[in-house]
Amino acid sequence: MAIFQPQTAQQFFERHEVENAKVNLSASALEPVSLGELLSFSPGSEDRFRNNRLDYTPRHGSPILLENISKLYNTLGAENILVTSGVDDALGMLSLALLKSGDRVVVLCPTYPPHVQLPAHFGAQVIPWRATEENGWAPDLDELRKLVSVPTRMVIAGFPQNPTGFMPDKAYASEMIEIVTNSGAVLISDEIYAGLPAGSDLSGSNLADQDDRVISLNGLSKTYGLPGLRVGWIASKNKAVMASIKSTRDLFNAYTPNPVEILAEIALVNKDKLYKRNASIVSAGAVASAEFFRKHSDLFEWKAPQAGVLSFPKWLGPGGARNLSERLIADVSIALAPGECFDAGDDNLRFSVGQRSVVDGLDQLHHYLETNF
Repeated sequence: MAIFQPQTAQQFFERHEVENAKVNLSASALEPVSLGELLSFSPGSEDRFRNNRLDYTPRHGSPILLENISKLYNTLGAENILVTSGVDDALGMLSLALLKSGDRVVVLCPTYPPHVQLPAHFGAQVIPWRATEENGWAPDLDELRKLVSVPTRMVIAGFPQNPTGFMPDKAYASEMIEIVTNSGAVLISDEIYAGLPAGSDLSGSNLADQDDRVISLNGLSKTYGLPGLRVGWIASKNKAVMASIKSTRDLFNAYTPNPVEILAEIALVNKDKLYKRNASIVSAGAVASAEFFRKHSDLFEWKAPQAGVLSFPKWLGPGGARNLSERLIADVSIALAPGECFDAGDDNLRFSVGQRSVVDGLDQLHHYLETNF
């Protein structure tokens, strides 16, 4: 497998000034929550935030924060949680603590680039477990069984999957866990997009509840709409693994900034309000996207995400996905990340329904396509 070069996706965005695009239809996070909006969820929190003493916090997360995170799981307690600076930090800690050069790591692809980059950086042999569009982006479990028949240290997967939107049902998730754990590997389950849309089947989430060889990663960046807080966590019932990760993290910064902890606690206590707020945004985006792709079925082949906010429509028009992305950025300041950002060829683009700008953005894209294709 050709390993992602560092910053491949980021370089594409930076090279084309995607951060300054008027509309980003590939935004990975939900509509960001403002500080004032978050504080308004908890009466009195504004005074607490303003009067907070900027002292050290407990390493690896305060007891209150850990307890609030543990409530998201059915069988985990505060002792099973370790707070990190987002999921990227968690992936780095896992790679540093659990991998050595030459270890075999199987990674579900297409994927978020650090799933591949970080193990490779630490010398692991990265093997792709490829989902295909022909199979509805559902990864083949028989193929996984073959891949882990060779001694494997770790399997990394994310559900809902970034960028395809695939979400396993209970039977699929259980079989996947059985395959991985029977092989002797650990399963790293990136669950950062779990929770939306409201009512979606989340049987493929919170997998750390199901087996002590599963390590779940999550955080406040995506579903909660709080990427600027940089709060993530590692969750597992495996005491030895958690001790190893904690010991490794002790060599680095194991503190969460005091103001950030307060805001994270407010977010978790008010998670239902955040879900309701974000679910309404996702719902509006989903309705608009279904209508858009219906109108442009000659140019796109689209499968709605089973959960989360991301999907991976196929571009049927001329020139390839990258060419379309570059034209959209240059001509109308609309961003759509091409498949090359996820080591997935030049047919697909990552599409998100997680921001309020999606409805107007699709209207602008509709008019551009009507004029130019």
